[in-house]
Amino acid sequence: MALSFLTDHTSPLMRGFADEVVARWNGQHPGTPVSLSVLDHEELRDRLHAGLTGGEPPDVMTWFAGNRMRALVDQGLMLDISGMWRAEGFADVYLPRFTSMTGGMGPSCFLPTSHYWWAVYYRPSVFADLGIRTPLTTWPELTAACDRLRAAGVAPFSLGARYRCPAAAWFDYLNMRLNGPRFHASLLELRVPYTDSRVTKVFDFWRRLVEQEWFLGDPAAYDEEEAVAAVLRGEAGMTLVGAYATDEYTPPDEPDIDFFRFPVIDPALPVGEDTPVDGYFVAGTSPSPEEATAFLAHLGSREVQQLTIERLTTLPTRTDVDVTRGGRHVAKGMEIVQGADHLFQFYDLDTTWELSNTGMTAFVSFLREPSRATELLGEVEAARQEHLREATTAPA
Repeated sequence: MALSFLTDHTSPLMRGFADEVVARWNGQHPGTPVSLSVLDHEELRDRLHAGLTGGEPPDVMTWFAGNRMRALVDQGLMLDISGMWRAEGFADVYLPRFTSMTGGMGPSCFLPTSHYWWAVYYRPSVFADLGIRTPLTTWPELTAACDRLRAAGVAPFSLGARYRCPAAAWFDYLNMRLNGPRFHASLLELRVPYTDSRVTKVFDFWRRLVEQEWFLGDPAAYDEEEAVAAVLRGEAGMTLVGAYATDEYTPPDEPDIDFFRFPVIDPALPVGEDTPVDGYFVAGTSPSPEEATAFLAHLGSREVQQLTIERLTTLPTRTDVDVTRGGRHVAKGMEIVQGADHLFQFYDLDTTWELSNTGMTAFVSFLREPSRATELLGEVEAARQEHLREATTAPA
C-alpha cells in the first residue's frame, strides 16, 4: 500500500530535505512506501480544496497552523489525530505553544513540526562599505541607515508584494511597533474596527515611508524572491522576509547575508513578533488513514525534527531537539523569538481567512496608491462587519 505526500518544498535544498525524510521512512517501512509530490506554495494553497475533495487526495500534506485550518476542520478535510498525539506522547515533548494549535476548532488535526522568524535581511558587505553598523535596533538608527543608503543610490528596502505576504508583514510589524501587540491581537480578532484612529496612524506612518522612497520600484510588480535578489545585487539595502529566504532564495551557504529584528519604534511598548508555524496533516478523505497517521508520527518524531534543524533554517517544536546543531542563523533567530513579549503567526493566519483576503489586497493597493488609505480601510472594515453579521446569524 503506497501513500502520497504533498509539500511545497520546491527549492533544491528543501526538496532534498523532503526526499531524505521520505527515504528514511521507506527504508524502515518497505510495505508502506511514500511517494513525494511537490507544488509551489501559491499553487498548493490555490489548489488545496479541490485536491482534498477530488478523486485522488494526498494522504499527508504540508499546511500551516492558524485560522486557515478552520474551514478544513469544519468540512472534515483534516483527520482527527488526537489518538496519535497520545500514543506518541507528543504532549510531553512539544513546547506548550504547539500542543493545541487547533485553538478550539475541535479535534486535534494538525501536527506542528517547525516555526520560524521574520526579520530584516541585508548584506553585511554593503552595510560595511557605507559605514552602517548593525544591528539597527531603534527607528532613528534605521532611518539614518536608510538615509545613507539613499545617498549612495541604493533603495533602502525591497518589498516584493506581488503575492501579498510581505505587504502583510509590513502591516503586522508597523502595527505591533506603533500600537503594541495587545492592540494588534484585538484587531486580528475583529474586536476593533479598521477605521480606528490607531489603524489610521499605521497607514499614515507607512504612507510617509512610501513618499520618502523607502521601497524599491513598484512593490506590487515583483515577488519576495525578486526582493531578496535585489538585496543580493545591491539594488536594495534590506528586505523584510521570513527565515525560509535563505533556504529558498539565496545560494547555498551564502556568507554575505544576515538579519536583525524589526526595529523598535516606541520603546514603551511590549515587543511582538511574527513566528509562523508549519506542519502537516492527514487528509480527512485519505483512503489509508491508519497508515497515513503512522507516517505523520514519523514527521513529528525527534529524528525528523533533528534533521530539520540541521538541514533547514527553522526552529523545532519539540523540546528534545539539539538546536546547537542547527545552521548559523538558528541561534540568532531563536533570540528574536525568545526575546518577544508576544508571538503571532502572521496576518492571514491569525485573523479570519475570509477577512484576510480583503485586508492583504488592501495593503498591496495602498502601496501603489497611498492616497486611497481611508477608502481601503473602509473596504476592510465593511468586510469585517459583514463577517461579524454572518457569524451572528449562522445556525448553531
